Amino acid sequence: MAESIPVNSLPGIQERSVRARESVVFFRSYAFYSPAGKCWHLEIHGKIYAPTRRHIRKTVLLHLFKRVVKPEKDAQIHRLFRDRADLFLNVSKANISVPIAIAEQAFVLPKSSPDGHFRTTVTVPQTELEPSIQVDQFGRRFVQLCVHLPEDDDRFFAGEVELISPEGVSVISDIDDTIKVTNVADRRELLANTFTREFQAVPGMPETYQRLASLGTSFHYVSSSPWPLYDPLVSWLDKDAFPTGSLHLRNVRLSELRKNWKRQAAYESKRKTIETLLRSFSARQFVLCGDSGERDAELYAEIAERFRDQVSHVAIRYLSDGYHRYSRAEIAARFSNLSSDRWSIFESPEELDWTSFIGQRSAS
Repeated sequence: MAESIPVNSLPGIQERSVRARESVVFFRSYAFYSPAGKCWHLEIHGKIYAPTRRHIRKTVLLHLFKRVVKPEKDAQIHRLFRDRADLFLNVSKANISVPIAIAEQAFVLPKSSPDGHFRTTVTVPQTELEPSIQVDQFGRRFVQLCVHLPEDDDRFFAGEVELISPEGVSVISDIDDTIKVTNVADRRELLANTFTREFQAVPGMPETYQRLASLGTSFHYVSSSPWPLYDPLVSWLDKDAFPTGSLHLRNVRLSELRKNWKRQAAYESKRKTIETLLRSFSARQFVLCGDSGERDAELYAEIAERFRDQVSHVAIRYLSDGYHRYSRAEIAARFSNLSSDRWSIFESPEELDWTSFIGQRSAS
């Protein structure tokens, strides 16, 4: 575990405390290795925010939000709704540079943008990073980072980054209706499953991903879900024993929840994220996993054709309960330019031999 070191003990760092009402969250991320420089490039992404203080504004927004979601009049359900809706009402803190430490090295993050997010790439030599590497139960490697706070501040804001080797296999997985029951195609069910119900895993998917992780597979969860849901999603992924992996969500305004947030912007956001991952790990093989409730088949087919040497397989979960965008025939048509051994349609993960996708080379 990384330890919190007083800011004034680190040369070159000017103290800038995270104020009492402010919080910092680091989103789970990844690092790629540069053999030429013998160093790791860590992708750092997070947000600094504070709870909203304006009680009247918050009450009005929650009232409007409640009209959209329509939570049931059960105390526990209402409490869950309030907890998740509150996540969308936090105040983003802009123009703040947060000092952090990685492997006992100090860095100052770039100033946060108007939405409170900060992004940067931190480069650390392999020899300096090695002592701080932690290994999980699957043999995958991680390092932690933390925010520096004054000595009299006992808070602790930390994150983790997976060190992913240049070669190997990675799974890029959607979340909603791929590994989590959401029913995206039904707006009422989508909102209920997001705001008023405990998250529920698609049966068999945690065990399937655990088997792949035991073979050294890394995971990237790429979703159109809003960033404010990051904390409950991470808690659920951990509780249901999904392998740790980087999370890539989407900026969604509260007002957009009254509409269908799975629009073209969501499609382009996922495409951009996936292409960035593929380019960051040009020597790795990728398995893309999605579902028929969104445009995953369309997106993954496009990417698999463009990155033929990297995408070894595409797996699409077919939603037989009627919450699907494409029929089986339409999904198959999307993959007409790919050989039949490079894609699969499944309803239950037990239908597929997932381990056969690991190490499978893409056909040209």
